[in-house]
Amino acid sequence: MTYGPISKRRKVRKGTRSCWECKRRKVRCIFSSPASLFCDHCRRRGSTCISQEHPDSPDSSTGNAVEVRLHRVEKLIQQLISPAGSEERSEAPLTPSTLEEREEAREEVFPVPPAITITASQHDIARELVAAWPSQAELDIIYTLPAGLSAYLHCGICAPSAQDLPSPREMLKLPPPGSHPVLVARKLLVLGIFLQGVRPSTMHSLGDLGNTYRETMSRVVNRAIRLVTTNDNLTSSVEGIECIMFEGLYQNYAGNLHQAWMAVRRATAIAQMMALHRGLASPSLKTLEPETRAILDADHMCFRLVQMDRYLSLMLGLPPTSLEIRFLAPKAMEECQPIDRMQRIHCAVAGRILQRSDADVNNLANTHDIDQQLQKAAAEVPPQWWLIPGLTSSNSDGLETIQDTIRLMDQFTHYQLLLRLHLPYMLRSSSDHRYDPSKLTIITVSREILSRYIAFRTSNPAHYYCRGTDFLAFVATTVLCLAHIDSYGQCPIPGTVMNFLAHSRPSDRGTMERTYEIIETMARSGTDGIAMKLARVIHHLLAVEATAANGTIYQTSTSKGSEGEFEYDGKLTNGGTSLHVYIPYFGTIDFEQKPSHLSTFSAAECVPQMVSFSPKISDPEFSGQNDWDLQGVDVALFNSLFGETATADADEAWVQWEG
Repeated sequence: MTYGPISKRRKVRKGTRSCWECKRRKVRCIFSSPASLFCDHCRRRGSTCISQEHPDSPDSSTGNAVEVRLHRVEKLIQQLISPAGSEERSEAPLTPSTLEEREEAREEVFPVPPAITITASQHDIARELVAAWPSQAELDIIYTLPAGLSAYLHCGICAPSAQDLPSPREMLKLPPPGSHPVLVARKLLVLGIFLQGVRPSTMHSLGDLGNTYRETMSRVVNRAIRLVTTNDNLTSSVEGIECIMFEGLYQNYAGNLHQAWMAVRRATAIAQMMALHRGLASPSLKTLEPETRAILDADHMCFRLVQMDRYLSLMLGLPPTSLEIRFLAPKAMEECQPIDRMQRIHCAVAGRILQRSDADVNNLANTHDIDQQLQKAAAEVPPQWWLIPGLTSSNSDGLETIQDTIRLMDQFTHYQLLLRLHLPYMLRSSSDHRYDPSKLTIITVSREILSRYIAFRTSNPAHYYCRGTDFLAFVATTVLCLAHIDSYGQCPIPGTVMNFLAHSRPSDRGTMERTYEIIETMARSGTDGIAMKLARVIHHLLAVEATAANGTIYQTSTSKGSEGEFEYDGKLTNGGTSLHVYIPYFGTIDFEQKPSHLSTFSAAECVPQMVSFSPKISDPEFSGQNDWDLQGVDVALFNSLFGETATADADEAWVQWEG
């Protein structure tokens, strides 16, 4: 008997798992799990998957493989429609082969797209992206850094975060050569977010990199934005949406809220185009790698998009997105855990607040209804959940610390919503007691925000991280200052809302001064333009509040801004008796000492004798920067607070702070 020639066994590199079919097609051989017997490409095509460790069998027909797969699918469908089969299946153990059969049947319904083949131009883009990556020597230093909290808060966009946190070395690993530019850009953005959370105290461990780490951070992020996230031809995929959301997170942490808002809108537009809300059933849904499709939770990703949009829209006073939100459906809410349900209620409430008209604001029944919805959200979690988390000063990257930080952010969100809801009633007439509940709420909420801000910034002093908390602390400080200044201008009639502030003034003053010290410390770095501006304005507000506490009566007015004044700022004039707060695109808020003959009561009769609190604050001549982004925050805050006086003739609108 004559036998054909014996094929020689091909020697391959140890650990290599690749098949002849993928080699012929010149694609990367991918196995969905270490236990898989067939690579993803062969499984999709129904072709024979033979490892290069064994002889190739070119004569093997793919027909038998297809028949086998069809038989498996028919068997699983029969089990699904047969009650007996269902009972059998529920009792049978889930073996690896059973799981693989189910996975293959699922892919028959929701087929995984073929491997992405990049073009020559995309290859050039990927190569330019890789050129921005740090050297191995620099990476070895970065790997030793304790991962800041922001390094992990970007996780969980496509699906809820896993319990196991990756190490910096695992997190900062470039995809293999030949990968799509979006996958490379995603890693660059992860590196940028990682470096944002670097604590100032760890700078010495960076060595020579310590002087240039900000340049590295900016370089990798700007390269990813310029070449990928703003390129519509590259981002029409789930990974593209994820990449743009990383850009939004980075911009938000850096305080560039307008850029963050626009990034989220770009991501939302792509999500709508691909019908992400329909999940894997959407024929337009595209992924670049099997790993993404394997973990994708479309409803969760839509929720994260809407959550980011609602937060940024509230901060900037801009309209919310129109992305379909199935995650707010009653059935979806019932399936959520209590904290997840609270987060979704927050999204719904934020949408209602953003869509309020002037008529809605004047309708106290509407405000009460939204307030009740927030009370319901708060009741979703145990009472002790609302205590301030005990964040450690070590900036640990443990899971417990990450969860505590997320918990603190949820608390900030809740109080921010209450602040925005009741802010329009802060300066309403004190003789109209219909607004008393709102005034009490906003004062209480401001204290809650500041106490959490102090705890958060004390344990997380990184300058380039979560700047929204700094903005929120500024709003709370402004509101609390205004409340105390307002209370000094009223006759202390027992039972009035503002009268009770006299007893809480020492504690409130201490909290506001501590907030100022934290922000001023950040400003002292000389590179933080946002902190410089916030520190200057808070300093002036505290000075006015201290003067008012000693018996000076103030009145406030709104006017058009000075010509050429485009930056948020604060300025004392007339020997410190007047404060002018410049609000870009809105105008100026003027605090003027009120002449005694305009008062309807004498200060000696009605102003309580307060202990003089010298603000123990220096007045640094901050050298402001022009590239910061607080304009939207200003408009959102002061349009809410002074909405009724911000008319076309704003310079003639006066608010008398009298009883």
